[in-house]
Amino acid sequence: MKKIILSAMLCGGMLLGVANSGVAHAADKLTGTTTATATVAKGDVTLDVGNTASFANPQPLSADVKFDGASVGYTVTDYSGDTNGYTLSAKLTDTDATRTVMIGDTPLDPEGGATKVVTKDTDKTTNPKENLSLSVEYKGITEVKDYTTTIEWDLQKAQTQQFKE
Repeated sequence: MKKIILSAMLCGGMLLGVANSGVAHAADKLTGTTTATATVAKGDVTLDVGNTASFANPQPLSADVKFDGASVGYTVTDYSGDTNGYTLSAKLTDTDATRTVMIGDTPLDPEGGATKVVTKDTDKTTNPKENLSLSVEYKGITEVKDYTTTIEWDLQKAQTQQFKE
């Protein structure tokens, strides 16, 4: 009986030794590092202006023909930092001695020079979409036809300060 118990203990010990020798223990890892890269790039400033403006009603030929009420929509988007305002200028791309063009209450230069039509102190608005009223008046025209006016727009930022860290 002693031999059986001794053999069983010896076999059990050998089995336990073989079982434990096959188990690998992982090394404890308690620290780590992360690298974060942040890139600062030049921002975008964009102006999106409506391509067309139409006057609702045709006017009869007369010595003074005035068209009012067309709306020109525009959006200024600025992703260039902390901007303190902008100006929007408009100019006519052609000359016509019979035509007067108004953006809001501001007449455009009939010789094609740029005229400031919007000045904003900030571009931080809840609704970046804005509308401008357009009116065109013709004096002394003698022909019945479609008259076309093309306006070129220019956006200038007033002042930009970069973010400080």
